[in-house]
This record gives sequence, C-alpha cells and structure tokens, in this order.
Amino acid sequence: MSLALLLIGYLEIRLHPILNAMATAKVTNTVTQTLDGAIANEISSVGITYGDLISMEKDSTGRVTALTSNMAELNRLRTSILSAVVTAVDTLDQEQLAIPVGNLTGINFLSGRGISLPVEVVAVGSAHAEFHNQFDYAGINQTRHQILLDVSVAVDILLPGDTLRTEVTAQVPVAETVIVGAVPDTYLQLGT
Repeated sequence: MSLALLLIGYLEIRLHPILNAMATAKVTNTVTQTLDGAIANEISSVGITYGDLISMEKDSTGRVTALTSNMAELNRLRTSILSAVVTAVDTLDQEQLAIPVGNLTGINFLSGRGISLPVEVVAVGSAHAEFHNQFDYAGINQTRHQILLDVSVAVDILLPGDTLRTEVTAQVPVAETVIVGAVPDTYLQLGT
C-alpha cells in the first residue's frame, strides 16, 4: 500500500510540470487562433479604412503637415474588437482542449494515445486592447504609417488539482498607408 502511494506521489511530482506546460501551450495556441480569427472577422465586418481612422492635413503645396486621429472611431473599433474577442474566448469548447494521457509520459510511441484529460478554460480574467502607431522608412521620400492594435487576454486554466493563469497577446495591423514626401534634389548615403 505504501509502495503504491509512493509510486503515485512520484508520478504526480514528475508529471505535474509536464501537464502544466502542455496545458498552457495547448490553451495558448487555441486562444491565439481564436483571438486572431475574432479580430480578423471584426475588422473585415466593420470595413474600416485608413481614412476612417486618420485624416491628413496638408499645406498649400500639398505636403502632409499633420496626421489627426479620429479618436471616436478608434475607440468604437477597439470596443467592438474587445467584445468579439471576449465572446470568442468564452465560447471555447472544452472538447478541443483535451490532452491525451500518452503525451504526459514523454515516450514518443505513446504520444497522442490514451484517454484524454480535459483542460478547462474557465473565464477570461481580463482583456485589454491598445492602439499604437508605427512609422517605417519606405524609400527616399516615403514613410509607411501603420495603426497597430495590441490585444492581450488573461485566461484561467483549470487542471486536476491546479489552476494556471496565462496571458495571450496578439498584434494586428488595422490600417496602413504610405506617405509620400518631396523628392530631394540630392541624396547622400553615408556608411554601409
């Protein structure tokens, strides 16, 4: 009897970190796919364009002098994306989040075999989304402006005898444009 308890204790100590790592990886992958799908669906259904989010101010010669954000539209888009993300993550099916017992042994032959242990995603602890701008060099007189949305979702994972919390993040380009400036008379490139 005590030998059986020692064996069970040994297996618990050995398999617990493996189960935690596998559950975290599986849930992270599933939530990432769900997050990306929900964000892509929401952006395409809204039909948002760069011009809806940013207006360009130009001087009398046609040069861009300022970019002005439409904060009301950005906030509306952020709210609708967050709502879609939370709904999508809340509807994750527990069946697709099951780990075969053979995977826990570390033996290749048993990988993917045996009964499946369900990994339950409880609730979205929090979801957060934030816009930021990125400007990149796109040529001698060109600048690429991207509006990116960083989304992070904290998810609780219920395992037999343990609860894990993981955070899944995604960065999605929402809109972009290339701003063309005046071509310089002279171009000098120093260095490599």
